[in-house]
Amino acid sequence: AAGAAGALREGGTVVEATAGSTGISLALVCAAKGYRCHLVAADDVSPQKRELITALGATLELVRPAAIADAAHPVNVARARAAALGDGSIFADQFENLANTRAHEAGTAAEIWAQTRGTVDAFVMGAGTGGTLAGVSRTLKRRKPSVRVFLADPPGSALFHRVEHGVLYAPQQQERTARRNRYDTIMEGVGCDRLTANFAAARIDAAVRVSDEESCAMARRLLRDEGLFVGGSAAMNCVGVLRAAEVLPPGSTIVTVLCDGGQRYLHSVWREERRREGESC
Repeated sequence: AAGAAGALREGGTVVEATAGSTGISLALVCAAKGYRCHLVAADDVSPQKRELITALGATLELVRPAAIADAAHPVNVARARAAALGDGSIFADQFENLANTRAHEAGTAAEIWAQTRGTVDAFVMGAGTGGTLAGVSRTLKRRKPSVRVFLADPPGSALFHRVEHGVLYAPQQQERTARRNRYDTIMEGVGCDRLTANFAAARIDAAVRVSDEESCAMARRLLRDEGLFVGGSAAMNCVGVLRAAEVLPPGSTIVTVLCDGGQRYLHSVWREERRREGESC
């Protein structure tokens, strides 16, 4: 869309802040379209994502984890880099750009509706930008108002309390230290401590909190029982499905998205799993 509108011109640069997955997709598109790609990520992003991004030809700038009010936050750094490049380059702005929501309204939601033949009763998803949750929830509820939408949220994210109590808050925000990042979780790309434009557009009925331990156990279960090698946020979504099933009528059709593969988390979720297995032997 930016190219068609003339905002992104031939030889221009797409700049974005990313936890990895969106950045990988942008790097692929830019390589195919002939644009340059400059990605900014926190320095705790997994090594597998770093290697993949650079292999795809994108420039990766690593910064320290920081609050959104800090100029050093990846989003603020990316915005500044795009501004410095001037006309012909863009800041994709995945958190606030409502093209994110619209893409899932037209694409993901339509696919879910078609594949379930309209029998979907609930949708469960974590939120990074909130675009998937917003787009899917808006379309499904428009077509079938009885559909229930659940947010699955990791430790330290403020979105659980936003949905359940109307306040952006998490107890971990009072603490001075965190295990790996300010959300105090090994999950990447999910959870947020601010209300983004995309998340604000979502129509959510309830939220469930999912611990890292539950997500890691689910990842192991999916590999052992289903042959599915997933990443942390996909496993978290599946834990959320089980929570939703506890409060929905028997036989309900519940949909989620397996949004990442385990190969991108060998040094986080799956290293944690190997450590746990070693302790249990």
